Amino acid sequence: MTSKMMVDLVPVGEDVLEDLLALAVAEARPGEVMPPASGESAADARTTWTELRKGAFRDYHRRCRVNLTSPVPEVTWAVKAQGRIVGAARLALVDDDPAAREVGLWLGESYRGHGIAGEVAYWAVAAARTMDARRLVARTVASAPARTTLERIGFEVVEHDGGLVGTIALP
Repeated sequence: MTSKMMVDLVPVGEDVLEDLLALAVAEARPGEVMPPASGESAADARTTWTELRKGAFRDYHRRCRVNLTSPVPEVTWAVKAQGRIVGAARLALVDDDPAAREVGLWLGESYRGHGIAGEVAYWAVAAARTMDARRLVARTVASAPARTTLERIGFEVVEHDGGLVGTIALP
């Protein structure tokens, strides 16, 4: 078992955005880190970084910035560990239900398996509570480590469409 790593979440400003994109290109596939680009379907393999996908990545994170004058349904943060950007996390409305949030996370390949996902999940539970959410949802690939992480935090996990869906009720 690896030891827990201190994690920080930072807003994705323009300076952070380019570092986050560089990590994504070096250590993740587009389909792992962002929704399909305009004109792509969710079923597209999205395994190669193209200029279109890089632009869509930037646009996605710009749309998901906290904005006090115009609230957004989804907010992203860069995840930092040991002073480096290691991935990104998000909280989003679920099915336009103000009582529910979905947490999402991707990590660069070399940062997986170091306890970062668990730390981000604890943060997501706390953040969702401050938003008066009553339920938090996590969707991920079907893997034993993902299941273990979600169950350790208290998510009820079920298999769905080849992946895992975890749900936790928030007091």
